[in-house]
Amino acid sequence: MDVNLERNRVYYLQLSSNALCDCAYCRNYYSQVKAAYPEVTAYLQRFGVDIEKPFETSPLEPENGYLTYCACQYIVFGSCEEDYCDKIGDVELRKADSYPDTGISESHFVLELAPITLKANF
Repeated sequence: MDVNLERNRVYYLQLSSNALCDCAYCRNYYSQVKAAYPEVTAYLQRFGVDIEKPFETSPLEPENGYLTYCACQYIVFGSCEEDYCDKIGDVELRKADSYPDTGISESHFVLELAPITLKANF
């Protein structure tokens, strides 16, 4: 993986919370993920990625007061091997092969992590 750390930092600093999805599931994610997954947060920070500003999340239906996100995706400037895969605890990180159009023309990829399970606070 060849990551443009400074470009990622600038991107995430400039990414306004107004640009993020405002649905209850996403707000639930933003409010809890950093504290609930400190090791994953630290991992993403090494690349200049803000865990509280995902590009896309894919939550399942709440169950027993918890919500599992089967895919949480982040834009990362740079390049990545197609078969990139890493694991932190139960969370697998890999290069995504399916995601909405990012609208970004410069070199980037989408990093996906899953599963993320959080309390359903809504």
